[in-house]
Amino acid sequence: MSYDWQSIAVALIVLAALLYVARRAWARLRSMRAGAKSAIDCGSCGDGGAKPRPTAPRPTVLVQIGRTRGGRPRS
Repeated sequence: MSYDWQSIAVALIVLAALLYVARRAWARLRSMRAGAKSAIDCGSCGDGGAKPRPTAPRPTVLVQIGRTRGGRPRS
């Protein structure tokens, strides 16, 4: 059985996609395990791990777009 360059290229692309998905799944599983572990460990710190979250400043509106008054368009 001989393989041409297109079959090899497709196999490499599929392999790269599978490795990417596997790496993302592994990182997701690892983060879930680390999250459960840190929640247990943080129970002994006294404040329950609740830290005030900084609030972001509200964005300044520079231009407000709305409908014009009047029913007829100008000519």
